[in-house]
Amino acid sequence: MKLRTLQKLPALLAAAALALTAAPAAYAADISLKIDGASVKPAIAPIIDNGTTLVPLRFISENLGAEVSWDQASSKATIKSAGYTVVFAIGSKSYTVNGQSKTLLAAPQNVGGSTMVPIRAFAESIGAEVAYSSATHTASIDYFTTMDGTLKLTGSTTLQPIAQAAADKLAAINSGLSISVAGGGSGTGINDTIAGTNNLGMSSRELTAEESSQISPFAVASDGIAIITHPSNSVKSLTKAQAADIFLGKIKNWKDVGGANAPILVQTRETGSGTRSTLEEMLLAKESVVATATPHNSSQLIKQAVAKDVNAIGFDSIGFVDSSVSAVSLDGVAASAASVKSGSYAMGRSLFLLSKSAPTGNAAKFIDYLRTAGCQKDIVEKEGYISID
Repeated sequence: MKLRTLQKLPALLAAAALALTAAPAAYAADISLKIDGASVKPAIAPIIDNGTTLVPLRFISENLGAEVSWDQASSKATIKSAGYTVVFAIGSKSYTVNGQSKTLLAAPQNVGGSTMVPIRAFAESIGAEVAYSSATHTASIDYFTTMDGTLKLTGSTTLQPIAQAAADKLAAINSGLSISVAGGGSGTGINDTIAGTNNLGMSSRELTAEESSQISPFAVASDGIAIITHPSNSVKSLTKAQAADIFLGKIKNWKDVGGANAPILVQTRETGSGTRSTLEEMLLAKESVVATATPHNSSQLIKQAVAKDVNAIGFDSIGFVDSSVSAVSLDGVAASAASVKSGSYAMGRSLFLLSKSAPTGNAAKFIDYLRTAGCQKDIVEKEGYISID
């Protein structure tokens, strides 16, 4: 009789969708997990409670681009993706999705300090697809491989390399998906999002109160603005006051800051650039860059201009700094990922994707994709930017 039961087990598993005939809260080390076709292995193995498979919430969330916060007083975990907010409570079968109450087959548990939640309930709550293979004992979540149609992004040239890299990877795993990524500056991205002429905007500056009332920002990376000079320029460090006076046109010769007796040729980004507006706010006390500065319409162009002239000075995202230019220290602090993360560098900032309304479909998934632990490491950091925590 026991043998017949075991022979029927695969069929029962398929019908129950992730259910296993095991004792409550038993470990299910033989269950494999896949997310978008890739095998993943959490530090804490899945468990089975009353036929329901539970998995580590934070591990799954990080792989799906969702943020997790924990309230110790109420023993509640809040998960936020671009389009969904899901709240689970330890020991309770009640949970909410965007404020709507739902019921679980098994309550979340705390195992070894990890919150374990039903895999199907969580994944389907944020729009993912879940399947279970009884033949291989594999639970699969498909989220980023279920995209098709089109997506249009416009805006910040600082954020553009990150967005383009993500678009290329998503297009490679979704044959029916087409994503266009265009620059134009943060102002363009903000205005296009407000007007509804794109699906997502890109901005390298904070939104104003008026803009925030019309569109929503989603931080996808951090960055720092570096003051850049020609590699042959002997000036390698400036105080914030000196740097400000240079870009305001008050200091006009390199000899006044310890360099050669030569005119300082100020390069700037165009009006509407998020990098420029952030520099003006953080370094120039909201004053404008000197009117005689030469404007450039992208991060790449201003870097190229500084790289061509030993007397030039400009500013750019640290993600664009390479051997063709030199990043000047400010008040003795180098422009680096470490100094931005620690808060010691004077001009750190966040980079945002923008949505006119609550993002859904491809827009929501694109935001979530960029916020996954994998993309933060393999795209954001590799492009020279700083991952979000």
